[in-house]
Amino acid sequence: MNRPARFLVILALAACTNAPPPPQAPLDRAKFERVLAGALLVEARIGQELSLEGRRDSTAAGYYDELYRQEGVSEAAFKATYDAYLEQPELLKAVYEDVLNDLQHRADSVKQ
Repeated sequence: MNRPARFLVILALAACTNAPPPPQAPLDRAKFERVLAGALLVEARIGQELSLEGRRDSTAAGYYDELYRQEGVSEAAFKATYDAYLEQPELLKAVYEDVLNDLQHRADSVKQ
C-alpha cells in the first residue's frame, strides 16, 4: 500500500474511533456527572423513606434544592444539560456508566 493510501486508512480508522463531541450544554461533563450521581442518590433516599420508613410527605424538592446548592448549579442548568445529552444517547449512556461506576466505587469504599 502506498503512503497516501496508508495515511487515509489510518485517518479513517481514527475518525471512526473518536467519540462525538459533548453537546452544547450549561454544565460540563464532569459537573453533570457529579450532579447526576447526586440526583440518583436523592432518588434512592426518597425510595428508602417511602418503603422502609413509611414516609408519605415528599421532601424531594428540599433534597434537590440542597444538591443544586452544594454543586453550585441551578435546576434549569441541570435539566438543560440532561436534555442536551438526551439528543446524543451514546454519550448519555457513557455518562451513566461513569456515574454508576463512581457510585459502586463509593459503596465499595464504605464497606471496607
